[in-house]
Amino acid sequence: MFRGRFLALVLIAAFLEGCTCCAYLNHMFNAERLYDEATELRTARLDSVPDETLSYPGNEESQKYEKIIEKGSRVLERFPKNKKRTAEAVFLIAESYRHKSDWPKAITKYDEYERYFSDNDSMRAVEYQRAYCLYRNQEFNISRFALEPVVADKNHPYYFQGLNLLSLLDEKSEAPEQAIAALEAVLADTSGTPYMKGKAHFRLAGLYFKMENWDKAHEHYNAKEIENLNDRERQTAGEQSAECLVNKKDFLAAADEYKKLYKTEAYEKQRPFYLVRIGETTLWAGRNADAFVIFNKVNTDHPKSEASARSYFNMGDYEQTKKLNYDLAMAYYDSSYIARSISEYARQARERRNALRQLVSMRDRNNDIREKNDSIPDMKSFYKTEFMIAELFLLKLSEADSAIARLTNVIEHSDDTASILRASYARAFVYDEFLHDPDTAEDLYKEIIEKYPNTDYAKQAQTNLGMRVTVKTREDEARDRYMAAESLWTVASEMPASKMEQVDSAYAEAFTAFDNVYKDYPETQSGAQALYMKAIYYQMLPKMDSAVIVYRQLLDKHGSTPWGKQAAYVLNTRLTTSDSDLDRLRKRTAQDIEKIDKKSARYYEELNQKPEEKKAEIISKEDEILENTYNSMYDFE
Repeated sequence: MFRGRFLALVLIAAFLEGCTCCAYLNHMFNAERLYDEATELRTARLDSVPDETLSYPGNEESQKYEKIIEKGSRVLERFPKNKKRTAEAVFLIAESYRHKSDWPKAITKYDEYERYFSDNDSMRAVEYQRAYCLYRNQEFNISRFALEPVVADKNHPYYFQGLNLLSLLDEKSEAPEQAIAALEAVLADTSGTPYMKGKAHFRLAGLYFKMENWDKAHEHYNAKEIENLNDRERQTAGEQSAECLVNKKDFLAAADEYKKLYKTEAYEKQRPFYLVRIGETTLWAGRNADAFVIFNKVNTDHPKSEASARSYFNMGDYEQTKKLNYDLAMAYYDSSYIARSISEYARQARERRNALRQLVSMRDRNNDIREKNDSIPDMKSFYKTEFMIAELFLLKLSEADSAIARLTNVIEHSDDTASILRASYARAFVYDEFLHDPDTAEDLYKEIIEKYPNTDYAKQAQTNLGMRVTVKTREDEARDRYMAAESLWTVASEMPASKMEQVDSAYAEAFTAFDNVYKDYPETQSGAQALYMKAIYYQMLPKMDSAVIVYRQLLDKHGSTPWGKQAAYVLNTRLTTSDSDLDRLRKRTAQDIEKIDKKSARYYEELNQKPEEKKAEIISKEDEILENTYNSMYDFE
């Protein structure tokens, strides 16, 4: 009897254990199946993107990772003491968070894995992936620390990935030399896989490209191992390789490399761009006729496209800058806009077309001024137009050299010192900021300082050269003189009233100083302010007639300044009152009193009326309707 019961209990326990085992297998089987499906989606997604950091999982892929996290969490809840089962679940959860780009949660799970399952087989992967997640989470210093066990052991399965990550960390720390050294170590190690070496070449080429070391960048972009990368990365390498040659001004070789890309069937979608680039590099190499043949092929094969808009723009730019055929250039720019009006090249083409129209109009106007024989030419208008033409060349047509030529023409032929000075500074500024020729700019700035001292342009030239500003303009000198006069005024105002003679003498001295400021610098702001202080002094004496004269002078000559506006206010409020003013005031007062008396009499007459004599108040029919219907803003109920 007892033996039978014991056997039954054993069978029940075995059955229950089998159920829990089946539950675990069910959860983990589904989690691993979902992970495989998500991996397929992720692989397909990354095949079209050269940089993993630029791509994020889609909705379907994210949902699968969420289900994996859910299944893994159930395993942790139901089997917390089974180390093998929980280790697998924690690892899958951490990987899912990583693929979802949820870096903080992935880091937390990787830390949990190391804490409880450091002797597990997946620990080697955890070491690298945690360092990678810390890097993506912008925790660069901690990432470098976490990466140490990976790069310290050449037998580590993630050793080469670790070196690549180390190069990224070095790049973030603004140490490209260290990043290059880490990648060179990958290439030097004979045990590295061709794929990892291809990635190292690709990364090295990118670093050298940023450093503008075109030879090294070109060498690594053309390394044999690049062929092991995916299509998108190989395509990027080919494009960047050609651009290295463009930057070296080896235009025909660059055109040849673009021709190879053009013939590759895998890059068919980019063929219009490659064809345009072949035309551009051919044009820069001096083969203008061949370049135009290529541009026309683009316009024929790919009409109404961005490539066509770019081709027409290049043709217009050539006619504008090289041939100076502005009419034909405007026609090409119009074609660029028509080809693809929403493209960037079409926008630039429209701006240039409009600028060329203005340029031609202003050039013809100045030619008419020059050719006038029957009257004196308006040279002021002529040089003003020259400045506008130079501005168009510089800012709208990207022709800094033509702008400099116009400015030089003003400098050499103008008789107006102000125009010469303005053109001289503008020319130096163009060399400095647009042509990036600091040596020529420095010479021109120094020439301005030497020839035109005590001007704002000389002062700004010293600032642009990084020199200590020693130049003082007339405005600066006037300001210094005004401050000295103001100090005398302050001293006078602080003297005790008991020393009246000294006070009067001090104010008189300050008045003389203000008067001298205005006499020496009448065109300056400080001069106008000094004139205002003269008027204040006359009011203090009081000498109202003299004050009015000064205020009127200030209003007439400096009306736009703050002190001129104050003078207008003071004059409008009148400093003195004449006899006629008093007569008019008395008359208005008498009229006002008469009106008040009449209104007062009417009021008292109505007040003294008998109650029965008061007229009944009449309520109109409309008012009754309004009241009865409560057609009002408020609800009085």
